[in-house]
Formats: sequence, structure tokens, C-alpha cells
Amino acid sequence: MFEILRCFGPLLRPYRARLLLGGVLVLVVAALELALPWPLKVIVDDVLNQRAPDGPLGNLLGPLADSPSAVLATCAAALVVLAALAALVGYLSSRMLLAVGERLTIDLRMDIFTHLQRLSLTFHDRQRVGDLATRLTGDVNAIQVLLVAVFATLLPNLALLVGIVLIAVLIEPVFAVLLLCVVPALYAVVRHYRGAIKQASREARIHEGQVSSHVTETLSTIRLVQSFAAERRSLDRFRTHSQARLEAGLRQVDLLSRLPAAIELISQVGRAAVLFAGATMVLRGQLSLGVLLVLLAYLAQVYGPMKALARLSSTIGKAQAGAERVEEVLRSTVVVPEHGDAVQAPPLRGDIELRGVSFGYEPDHPVLHEISLSAGPGQVVALAGPTGAGKSTIVSLVPRLYDVTAGQVLLDGQDVRKLTLHSVRSQIAVVLQDPLMISGSILDNIAYGAPGASRENLLAAAQAAYVDEFVDRLPQGYDTRIAEHGSSLSGGQRQRIAIARALAADTPIVVLDEPTSGLDAVSESYVMAGLARLTAGRTVLVIAHRLSTLRDADRVYVIEHGRVIDAGTHTELSSRPGLYRDANELLLAPERPAARM
Repeated sequence: MFEILRCFGPLLRPYRARLLLGGVLVLVVAALELALPWPLKVIVDDVLNQRAPDGPLGNLLGPLADSPSAVLATCAAALVVLAALAALVGYLSSRMLLAVGERLTIDLRMDIFTHLQRLSLTFHDRQRVGDLATRLTGDVNAIQVLLVAVFATLLPNLALLVGIVLIAVLIEPVFAVLLLCVVPALYAVVRHYRGAIKQASREARIHEGQVSSHVTETLSTIRLVQSFAAERRSLDRFRTHSQARLEAGLRQVDLLSRLPAAIELISQVGRAAVLFAGATMVLRGQLSLGVLLVLLAYLAQVYGPMKALARLSSTIGKAQAGAERVEEVLRSTVVVPEHGDAVQAPPLRGDIELRGVSFGYEPDHPVLHEISLSAGPGQVVALAGPTGAGKSTIVSLVPRLYDVTAGQVLLDGQDVRKLTLHSVRSQIAVVLQDPLMISGSILDNIAYGAPGASRENLLAAAQAAYVDEFVDRLPQGYDTRIAEHGSSLSGGQRQRIAIARALAADTPIVVLDEPTSGLDAVSESYVMAGLARLTAGRTVLVIAHRLSTLRDADRVYVIEHGRVIDAGTHTELSSRPGLYRDANELLLAPERPAARM
């Protein structure tokens, strides 16, 4: 528990005043609960015996102390007032501490979400989205419950327990011994179950993440699942993950059910010992009945805190399991770091140079080897080569989606690592082969790259990308909301929206990842027309497989096995033997006749 407080303690600093006030109120509640049994003692020992109370109460009542009815009414009123004050102060402290807990949840989620966005694609390529979502929700909730429980459960119950023991010592030390005799047994039981509950909670959280990941993956690829009639296979995997989660959950439930049962048994043993000793002392005249009732009332109170503190161990176990998973994310350093001395990039002309660049997703397994290439303003530079050669990795280095392991990426002669990430990425537009769509309207998706653009500018970009050709047929035009991942649109329509997004951003550098791949002739013609407007006067890096794209490029770099093996214009490369000419000859080969059935 203290390890969790140490790790997440900085989140508590902005709320120190509220936590301090809440803690004071919690102590006030404990004091009021300690005072509650004493009016009962006065009633039993004084009112029922028809004698005036002595001590501070007798002095306070003055002449009324001789009237049993007045003393009884005063005690009854005191009980109501004490209970009302305890309820009111308890409400205020609970509301204050729970509100802090809610704010802590938001703060922690903001920290995690911010960190997740900073983590490089190297990290995200190895993670499952559903599992990360579970860490951001369920695991954070477990931590919140613990941080609040420290003030709302641990502090008041500990204060109440200490107060009861001190009063018992003042009344009759033997009762303090009897009250505390069960503490070692309770500690042993809690210690035994705490580790097991933590392990069961950890396994349950892991399997919960697997269930969430599978659901996210299946629903995001539902078209693929249904196209290959894979519903049963997907259901079987879901059943397997759910069964594992159920087994871990049942182990956790079994342990959580055993713990309070064991605590209750030990508590009843302690209660029986106190009752026996107290009744014996009353019979011998060594203790008044009223004091015994106070002690019995404290007895009921003392085991409540003990049980609450013991149950807190299960909360600690769950929180520890969640904290480990959250810390795993927060400790991840697979980030594209922004150095403290990084400067804002000025408006770029568009000069790009990769100088002796090497890169590997894993340090010991490089995928790029000493890549050198350049592109200038107004130039279209194409990367050609077989699938898996490293073309997408090369273009990802320009906006620093990854960091090179050796060499330099230069923009206008400046190393991108010396420039702030935002100032670099905001001046590079990317159009992917499979364009990504966000939840929202068509206009929202166009505005994603230029959030400050006016509607008129966005519509102009959409018109330049020929988005209006199909938007006019939609019921709400540009305000039509699209399905998740843009599944309600065709590939060509999504591609034109992506081009409009890049046009609206109006960046000096454009990166294209074979944007016409897989499109029909009509869609390709619209996309190519939009691309012509997008690339005019800009520096363009394009991953190309089509001859039409390669012919129009100012320079082509041929990539194989993460190396530049040739470079030149399309005409130059086609005139000399090599991978490029061989690949183009295959593209130009006449279509083979269909085999006879």
C-alpha cells in the first residue's frame, strides 16, 4: 500500500488542503462515535438507580441532576445530537474525500492518456488496444478506491480503534488486553490472504484485458470476421478468454469470501472473552452494569474497524494488481523524446535529407541500413521496392514517428531531433494507403489536420480533392456522420477525404503511401486529380508501385532489404539491368490466358 502511495502520491499534492480537512472531519466522526455509548451508561447507572449523576455531567445539569426525568431527557437528547453530528460530519468528510477520489481518477487517466500518446509506434505496435483501455479504466478505478480508502477507511477506523483501546485502558486494563488479544490472529489471517488475493486480482485483470482486447479486435474487423464466416472461431476465442477470466474471478471471489468469514470467527471469540470477563466482574461488584454496557458497545465498535481494516487488504490487493499494470505503462520509455533544448521549427521550405540512416524496431535487429536520400521543394521522390523492404519505415522517420538509431534526418538542413515534435509534424501531411477516419462528420475528418481552418477553407479543400462529387448525394452533405473507421464509405471516398485533409493542412511536405492502391478506375481518376493539386509546389515522398506514379517522379530510390540499391529517374532505372527493370517488366507483361477448367 505504501508503495502505491509513494508512486501516485504526487497526484495528491494539489488536493492536500481538502485531504487534510477531510482527515480532520474523519477524526471528529471517530470522536463522536466514541462519545455515543456514554449517555447509555448514565441512564443505566444513575437514572435507573434513582441517583444524581456526579462528575462533569452533574455539574452541568445543576439542580436538574436530582430529577431522573430531566437526566433521562438530557441523555436521550445527547444521543440524538451526537448521532446527528456524526451523520452530518460523516457526510461532509465522505463527500469531500470521494470528490477528491473522482478528481484523482481524472488526473491519473489524463497522465496515462498523455503518456500513451507520447509513446512511439514501437510501443503501440506491440500492444493490444483493448488491454490498454482496460488499464486506463478498470485498473485506474482500483487505484482510486485504494487512495480514497486510506482516508475514508483506514484513518477513521484506526483512530476509532486507538480511541477505544485507550478508553478501555483507563476504565479497566484487563479489557484492553482482551480487546487486543485477537489482533495477532487477525493479522496472521489478513497477511495469509493478502498475497493470494493480490495474485488472483492480478490474474483477473490480465484476463479482463484479454477479453477487452478480443472484443475490440473483433468488432473493429467485423467485416473480415463475417466475410470469412469466422464467427464461431471468434466466439470460441472469446469463450476461452472469458472462461480464463471466470476462473480467475472465482478464485478471487473464494478468497474474498473466506477472509470475512475467518475475521468474523476470530471476532466472536474475542467478543465472548470480553463478555465473560465483564459479566463476572459485574457479578462480583467490581464493575457497574453501565460501564459494562459501554464496554460492550465499544466491543461492537472495535471489531467493526478491525473487520474494515482487514477487508482493506482485499482492496490493497486489487489496487496493487492494477497499479502494477498502470506503472508498466507509465514506466515505458519507448518514446520519441523531445529534448529540453529543442526549438520551434520555422516555416519549412521542404528540403528533406536522410543521411546514413539506420533503424531497428528492436536494437539488435536493424531493418534499415545506412539509407541516404534527398528531396527538394517541388520535387516528387518515389520509393520503390518489394513489400517489406522498409519503404514505410523510411517515410515514418521524416515526421519522427520513430527515431533513427544512427545517422540523421534533416529538414531544411536541421536535424529533426533538435526541433519540437509539434512544429515538425504540423508541417508534414500524410496520406496513407488505407486512410484513417475519426468518429464524426465528413467535415470533422477534413478539419482534423487543420483545426483552426474556417468552414470555407475546408470546403475549398474538399472541392479541390473532389469530395463534393459524392458528398452531394449524402443526406446531410458534409455534416453526414460516418461509421467507425469510415466503413460506410468506399476506399476511394475515404482516400479523397484524406487528400482534402492534407490540402486543408497546407503543409510544405507531403508523404504518400501508395494512395491509389486497390482503387477502381473511376475512383483512381478522382484521387489522382486530387493528388495533382495536393502535390503541386510541395516536397513529396511517395511509396509507389504503379508505373504511372514512378514515371512522374523526379527521382526514384529502389529499396531492398532496408538498403538503397539504386537511384535515378524512371527512364534511367529502366535502361539498366536490376531489380527495378525486372519488376517493371513484370508489370508490363501481357496478361496470361486463363487456365482451362
